[in-house]
Order: sequence, then C-alpha cells, then structure tokens
Amino acid sequence: MEEIMRLKKLELQGFKSFAQKTEILFDEGITGIVGPNGSGKSNIGDAVRWVLGEQSAKTLRGASMSDVIFNGTQKRKPQSYCEVSLIFENDDRALNMDFAEIMVTRRVYRNGESEYYLNRSSCRLKDIVDLFRDTGIGKEGYSIIGQGRIDEILSRKSEDRRQVFEEAAGIVKFKVRKEEADKKLQRTLDNVQQVENVLAELRRHLGPLEEQSRAAREYIEMSGELKILDLNLFLVRSDRMTTRLAELDEELFNLNVVLQDAEASLAEKSAVRDEVQGDIARLEEQITIARDGLMRCAEMVHESQALLSALHSRRETRQENRRRMQEEQEDGARRVMILEDGARRSQDCLSVQEELVADAERMLQQAREESARAEEAAAAADEALEAHKAAVMDAMNRLSAVKNDQTRLKTMHAQMTARLEELAQGEDALKQEDARLEALVADAVKAVEAEDAERQKAADHLEACQQTLLKDEKHYEQERSAAEALSAQLQSDLSRHNLLTEMTRAMEGYNHSVRQAIQWAKKQQMSGVRGVLAQLLSVPQKYETAIDMALGPAQQNIVTDREETAKELISYLRQNKLGRATFLPMTSVRAKTLSDKERQVLKMPGCIGVASELMTFQPEFKGIVENLLGRTVIADNLDHGIAIMRAGNHAFRLVTLEGDVMHSGGSMTGGSTQSKMVNLLSRERELKELTQRLKSGKEEVAMKRQALQEMQQGMAENKQRVAQAMDALHQQEIAVTREQSRENAVRSEQASHRARMEQHHLAAQQLQEAIEEIQQQLDGIGLETGDAQMDQETMEIRTAELQKQQQELRAAASVCADRVMNRTLQLSDLRHELDNLQRDQSRFDQDKEELLESQRRRAQQLAEMDELDQADQAEIDKETEQCRQRQHQQEQQEQVAQALENRRSAAQTRLREVLADIDGLHQVHARESDRIHRTEMTRARVENDLRTQQNRIWDTYELTYAGAEEFRQTEDFNEKETDRRAAELHARIKALGNVNVNAVDEYAATKARHDDLTAQQEDLRKAEKDLRELIDRLLEQMKSTFVENFTLLQGYFSETFTRLFGGGHAELKLMDPDDPLNCGIEVNAQPPGKKLQLLSLLSGGERALTAIAILFAMLKLKPTPFCMLDEIEAALDDANIGYYADYLKEYSEGTQFIVITHRKGTMERCNSLFGVAMEEQGVSKMVSVSLKDYKE
Repeated sequence: MEEIMRLKKLELQGFKSFAQKTEILFDEGITGIVGPNGSGKSNIGDAVRWVLGEQSAKTLRGASMSDVIFNGTQKRKPQSYCEVSLIFENDDRALNMDFAEIMVTRRVYRNGESEYYLNRSSCRLKDIVDLFRDTGIGKEGYSIIGQGRIDEILSRKSEDRRQVFEEAAGIVKFKVRKEEADKKLQRTLDNVQQVENVLAELRRHLGPLEEQSRAAREYIEMSGELKILDLNLFLVRSDRMTTRLAELDEELFNLNVVLQDAEASLAEKSAVRDEVQGDIARLEEQITIARDGLMRCAEMVHESQALLSALHSRRETRQENRRRMQEEQEDGARRVMILEDGARRSQDCLSVQEELVADAERMLQQAREESARAEEAAAAADEALEAHKAAVMDAMNRLSAVKNDQTRLKTMHAQMTARLEELAQGEDALKQEDARLEALVADAVKAVEAEDAERQKAADHLEACQQTLLKDEKHYEQERSAAEALSAQLQSDLSRHNLLTEMTRAMEGYNHSVRQAIQWAKKQQMSGVRGVLAQLLSVPQKYETAIDMALGPAQQNIVTDREETAKELISYLRQNKLGRATFLPMTSVRAKTLSDKERQVLKMPGCIGVASELMTFQPEFKGIVENLLGRTVIADNLDHGIAIMRAGNHAFRLVTLEGDVMHSGGSMTGGSTQSKMVNLLSRERELKELTQRLKSGKEEVAMKRQALQEMQQGMAENKQRVAQAMDALHQQEIAVTREQSRENAVRSEQASHRARMEQHHLAAQQLQEAIEEIQQQLDGIGLETGDAQMDQETMEIRTAELQKQQQELRAAASVCADRVMNRTLQLSDLRHELDNLQRDQSRFDQDKEELLESQRRRAQQLAEMDELDQADQAEIDKETEQCRQRQHQQEQQEQVAQALENRRSAAQTRLREVLADIDGLHQVHARESDRIHRTEMTRARVENDLRTQQNRIWDTYELTYAGAEEFRQTEDFNEKETDRRAAELHARIKALGNVNVNAVDEYAATKARHDDLTAQQEDLRKAEKDLRELIDRLLEQMKSTFVENFTLLQGYFSETFTRLFGGGHAELKLMDPDDPLNCGIEVNAQPPGKKLQLLSLLSGGERALTAIAILFAMLKLKPTPFCMLDEIEAALDDANIGYYADYLKEYSEGTQFIVITHRKGTMERCNSLFGVAMEEQGVSKMVSVSLKDYKE
C-alpha cells in the first residue's frame, strides 16, 4: 500500500500524568506502547485525541478540560498549562500545506482557554479539522480507535455507527458543507422572518406616514405659496405705508409753516397790545392831571358860589318864602342829581349785566369777556371817584347852606342806611351761597378723587388681569408643548412596546431550535417547561452587559423541571430535524458557588459582587443560576478585576461591567463586541418599563389634556375678566371726566359768585363810606371855614384812597379775567339779576320824573318870586357873571378831561380789538397744533403698522424688505385677491391641525428602508432557493459518493472478515436502501462453522474481531497515514490475538500503527516498543524496552 504520510513524533508537556516534557519517536510499521495498568500509557492516546481537537472532557476521562493539566503530587506543584504537539512528515504534500514537516500543537490553561498552532503559528481548531478532513485523522475519525470506539462501532443502534462509516465513505466534508448550508439556510430563514417582521412593522407605519407625508407636503406647498403671498402683501402694503409716511411728512411740514405764521402774527399783535396798553397808561396819567385842574376850577367856582350864597343870605329876611321854595327847589335838584346818579349807576350796572348776559349768550371766549367786565368795573370805580369828587364839590356848596344840607344829609343818610341794610342782608345770602358753593367744590373734589381712586383701582385690576392672562397663556403654551412632547414620546414608547411585544411573542432573537421547542411545549401544554433562561432572569440595567458576557449562548438554554422533560423536547427536535438546544433540568443541574475563602475577594475595591446575587429570579431556579453564575464575580473595571483575580488565584471567572472576561486559569477575553444577546436580557425589563411608562404616560397625557382644557377655560374666564376690567376702566374714566367737568363747572360758578360778592362788598363799602362822609358832613355843620377846609383836605385824602382803590380794582379786574371760566352756568343768575336791575332802573326813572314835575312847579313859583326880587338880583349879577366865567373855565377843563377820556376809550376799544385778534390767533394756533398732533399720531400709527409688518415678516420668515424683494410679483398682482387667497391658505393650514413636517423625510426614509428590505427579502428568498438547491446537490453528491464507497466497503469488509476469521462470511447492509444517508447500517456475520446472524448475536470476542475487520476494511477503502489502536484487542482470546496480530503485521506495510497494548501476541509483532512507567507516584515516564525481552 502506497505511503501517504508518516507520524514522526509526539511531544507532551504537563499533560495528565506526563509532568515533564516527553518525546516519543514513531518508526514505520508498528510501534507498541506498553506498561503496567495505571502507568499512564492510555494518556498517550488521550494526548493524540486532544491535540486533534477533542472537546469532550468525558471522552478524555475527565470532569473538565482543566483535568488534562498535570495536577501535581506531594512532591510536585500543579502546572498552569499543558501542551501536546504532533509532528508529521509531509514530503509528498499529502497535507495541504507547503511544508515538509508539519507540527500541530494544542495548549490549554487552567482558566479553560485553549490555543492551537500549526508550525508554531496560531490558528483555529477549524483550521486543524479542515487540514485533516477526509484523511481519516480526527477526533471523530477512525485513525484513533480505543475500546470505546469498538463499542461504538458495535453499538446496538445502527444509527450510531453511521459517523464512522461516513468518515470512511468520504462524505463528511459534504455533510459539513450541508450542515453549514443548513445553518445558512436557517439563518436565511431567520433573517427572512426578521425582515418580514420588520416589513410588517414598516407597512403598519407606512400608511399613517404616507398620510402625514401628504399632509406635510400639502402644508409645505401651502406654506410656500402663503410665504409668496404674504411677502407680496407685505411689499405692497409696505410701499403704500411708506408713501403714506411721505405724504404725512409733507403735510406736517405745511402745518408747521402755518403754525409758524400764526406764531409770527401772534407776536406782532402782542407787540401792538403792549403799545396800546402803554398809550392807555399815558392817557390815564393825563386824565389824572386834567382832573386835578378841574378840581382847582371847581374850587374857584365854589368860592364864587360861596360869595353868592352870602348875598342870598342877606336877602333871606326878605325872601323867606322864596328861600324855603329855593331850598325845596335845591333839595329837589339834589334829589334829582342823586336819582340821576343812582340811575346812572343803575344804568351802568344794567349795561354791565346786559353785557355779561350777552357775552354768556354768545359763548365768547372767557378771557375777553372777563376783561371787558373788569374794564366796566374799573369804569364804575372811575365813576364812583367822580361821584366822590362831586360830593366834595357839593360839600363845599353845602357850606353856605348848612341848615338846608343838614336836612338833606339826614334824608340821604337814612336812605343810604336803608340801602346798606339791604346790602348787608344780601351779603348774608351771598355768604350762604358761597358756603354752599364751597361745599359743592369740596364735594366735587372728593368725588373726583374718589372716582380717580376707583379708576386707579380699575387700572390696577386690569393690569393684574392682563398679567394673569399673559402668565396663563405663557404657562398654557409651555404645558401644550410639554403635552405634545409627551404625546410624541408616548407614541414612540407605544411603537417600541408593540415591537418588543411582537418580538417577544415571536421569540425574535432566539435560535430556531429554541423557538420551535418552546412553541411545541406551549402547544403540548407541557408544564415542565419553565421557559428560556433569559426570560427567567431580571437583571439590573447596569449589569446587563456583564451578565450577557458571562452567560453567552446559555441565555437561550431552556429550563425544565426534570431530565425526562428535556429528553422529550430533544426527541422532538431530533425527529423533526429542528436543530439542537441546551436544556437545564432543575433536578440535575447543581449549584456552584464560591468557597468562604474565595468570597473574601468580594471585599476588595471594585468588586461589585457575585453575578448570581446581582439579579432577581424565582427561588426554584437558584441552583441553575448558581451553576452558571455562582462562580462568576462582577467587577467595575479591568484593573480592579486583575487585582481580584490575582487575589483569588484565578480560581473563578470574573466579568467587568464593560464585558471583559477573565477566565479561571488566567486567560482573558475582551475588546469590542456586537452581541445581540443583550436584547434578550433587557427585553423583559424594557417591556415592563415601557408598560409602566405607557400607563403613567397615558395618565399624564390625560391629566395634561384635562389641565389644558381647564387652563383654556381659565384663560377664557381671564379674557372675560380682562374685557370686563377694560370696560370698568373705561366707565371709570368717563366717571372721572364727568366729575372733573362738574368740579370745573362748580368752580366756575364759585368764581363768578365770588366776583359778584366782591362787587357787592365793594358797593357796600362805598355806600358805608358815603354814609360816613354824610355823617361827617352832619357832624361838621356849624364849623368854621377852617373846619370845612380840614374836611376838604380829608376828602382829598379820601380821593387819594379812592384812586388807590381804583388801581386795586384795575388789578382785581385782571385777576377776575383769569378766574372766569364758564359763563354759561351763570346765565340764569345773570338774567335774574338783570331783571332786578331793570326794575331798579324803572323805579329810578319814575322817581326822577315825579321830582322833575315838582321841580317844574317850583320853578314856576320861583319865576314869580324872581319878578318880585329883581332888585336883589341886580346886586348879585356881577358876582354871578364872575361865577359864570369861572364855570366856563371849568367846562373847558371838563371838555379837555372828556377828550382825554374819549381817547382812552378809543384806545381801550382798540385794545379789545387787538385782544380779540390775539384770541383768534390763539385759536388758530391751537387748531393747527391739534392738526399737527393728529397728523403726528396718524404718522406714528402708520409707522408702527409698518414696523409691525416688518417684525412679523422677520419673525416668520427671517427676511427684511430687501430680502423679500426677490419674491415680488410684478405682473397681475391683485391685493384683494391675494389677501383672500392668503386667508384661505391660513384656514386650510389651520384645518390640517398639527403637521409633522419631518413626515416627508420620515416617509421617504421608511419607504426607502421598506424598498431596501423588500429587495433584501427577495435576495434572501433567492439565497434560500440557492441554498436549497445547494443542499439538494450536496445530498445527491453525498448519496452517490456514500453508495459508491459503501459498496466498496462491503467488499473490503467481506475480504477482511474472511482473512481475520480464517473463513466464514460477513456483510454490511443498509436498513433502508432508498434512504442511504439517514438509515441505519446492519452488520451480519457468519464465523466459520456458524450461521449468518446479526452482529449483536455474536460472542464478545467475535464481535470485537468483527469490529476490527470493519476497521481494516475502512483502512483499505481509504488508507489513513497512521492508526492508533488503544487496547482494542483486549477482548480477544489468544487464538484470535494471533489472527489479529498477523493481519496487523501484514497491513503495517502500508500503514503506520501505534498500538497501546498489554497482549504478548501483539507486542511480538511490533517493530519498536516504548514503555511507560510510574517511578514517582502520579508521574509517568517513558522507559526503554527490549523487544527481545518481551519475545522471550
């Protein structure tokens, strides 16, 4: 048989009992390994199995993989790792590596970490398996056969024998490819399911998103159109308002020109007024001088009249009757003069009153009317002064006729006293009226203050209501925004909750086999299935990454109540070819925890605790959780983790919060990870959190909405209160204005009344003074001329006083002009007083007429007396002529004074005209100022509207006028139609409600993702189809290859059986030829001298030799570079040992054999022998063995 490759050497260090480095060289032919029981020779076979990738500690006769490491003795320390290497000669490149010598190495540490090397280069176990695939070399092949493998080949279950036959038939690589294809197909199906789930979720969202996208596009389109319309309306209205501002500026300029002209005219008229007032002042001085001259003339006349009176006195004895009548005549004349004086004063008062009434009726300006009345009062004072002067003259005249004057003065004293009493009685009434008006003014002031206080209260209340409304509106907007954000978050949570619920229901993320097992268990109502481990644990979020790394794929382990339940599920998975799953029976899984000594590390810095103690679960699962995590410690970071593991001698596993793992034995795993298992641990927690958040969120949204409704109702009430407060303030302002008008009216009436009181008091004062003068005249009767002169001087002093009073009256006239306000309210009183004055005037006229009639009668009588007294008249003619001359001089002086007074009156008339012009100019000035104010207000309003429009455009579009210009529509712009269209767009946008403007992009992204996933779905379906076709091709190829090689194997087995047994017959048979890849394989054997029967019916030795025959048949079918036989001939008797050893020797010409044996017959046929001894307890050692000694 052609040599393929050769096993050259085996190196062991720290493997099981081989503490020291040990090398075993293998020659061609048969190499025997011998030694007493318990010496460790089978450990060499375990080393070969292990280095070729064996993962089962049980197969290696250990409890865990760390058991293959030398565990120490009383004299030797345990080793931290072990290493085994196989060296092959590969001169003909039978192995697919371009090396003449290939070394395969495996190393394991006490923390369980394994390392693989090819020619001292790190590699994966898969690389080693691929290297030896279809060579017969491997942990599951037939290159290493121990007693257990013989038992496996001879198993009663024909299905268990398939793996050996499949390896021999060369279909393992196809089977692996098929398994990989099956896994890919399953992953593809899982991906299809996931894609379909996501697509279903996307389709659920596409409809609403499409509607939202349509609304958003419509909103964006309308907003864009509205922006154009709004900007064009803004441009047009801005242009119009700018033009209007220019027009108003021009109008203001013109009005200011008119106002300046009025002010210039007013200044000119004021200058004229000042000039006329200066002329009047100068005329007043000249009149005073003229009056002084008139007084001197009057004194001269008085002297002449005194002389005439003396002459008449001498005639009294003769003309007593005439004197009596003359006295009566003179008395009548004086009474006529008094009546004329009273009538003149009455007429003056009547004129003043008529002027007041006329002024009140004509509603003339108050200042001019008060000035006119003041001037009339001053004129009355002048007349009183003149009357006083006349009284002085009368007094001088009465010096000559004291007795007559005494009677006259008594009569006048009585009349004046009566008049003074009347004035006193009127003054009481006037005082009462003044007190009443004063009370009314005080009441009016209080009313104004009260109404103003109420107005201020109303204004404060309005401001408080407005502030409250503003605060409520701001709070409402904040709460509304918060409610919208909360609703959006709630919708997001709801979508996430639905997705997680659906994923939980469909067991998204779990292996297909796990899902199928759980679903079948639910369908079968298997109460013994407690669930998937990930669903039974409640892990705090901060520990999820660490627990995820600690559990790894174990999260998908299925927890059952006992082994039988797990067995039932395993049968279901196997029968339906649904894959494999790991089960955790609660009755068989035992807890693994830290010892008391190991728990001391939990006190170290950075140590959080034991993983099984950092989560919550049902007490019944404690054993399972502690089995998986009871010896796993959680640390906050890797630095603390290293210190903790060193302190614990790497006797347990440690995981950091970031997911770095430190294994027992010292190996470490870390770096980045894209593990999807976190979703399994966090899904239940997230679902609970989402459920609670949804519940609280819905309640909070409902509360928010209720609060918003209440706030809206409150704002409506506040707006009503603001409106009511504004109305109340307006009404209160009207009330304040009304009370102020009433106060002004009462004050005006009070001012008018006090003016009347002042006039009344002045008249009473003058009357009292006149009475005093008369009393003085009466008291002075009989005094000498000196006394009369003294009286004259006194009267001159009085004249000065009257002149002073006249000046005071002039000043009072100016004060009165300022106080008079509203003469309308005085009209009724003025008319009543006018009626009284008219009645007084009528009485004066009637009395005068009666006195004149008496005077005419007495004049007639005097004329008759004059005829009798002509003689006496001649005597007085001369003096009379002189008196007449003096009187003529007096008259001339009177004319001069009158001319001056006329000029003064003309000047006063001119002053009144100028004042009227000034008043008119003041009216023009006020009118134009008011027009300017209104125009400025209009301009401010237009400017404010323009600024408001500019601010609105900036706030809405962040555009200025210049920026808006690029949107101007220059053709066919209709403002009214544009305004209507804009309002329509506003209404339509408002009707859209809340619009998600991101919906367009969201819909496009979702649609793109949907299309992409649809394409992925099609790709996955195509991949599924391709994989199914590949699996079909592989199955067909496997079937043809297996049938072909199985047919060859049947022939080889028949030959080998006959050769080993020295005759007889044997056959291999497929239990179902139509399903060669899955059916069982039967072995029928007929040793020499026996009938054909099943393998199970043969004796133990026959069954073992038959199995050896099958092995050698497989070696013929596909020769293996080497074959290690571990005491497979132990069950053979000596005779069969000979057959077996002879055939082995014969077959070793083409195959290298390593035989572990203690049978002499086998040893005798070995080309070389190696002995294994245990000179030191627990430590194996290779020793040299003499083949000659064994043969002897």
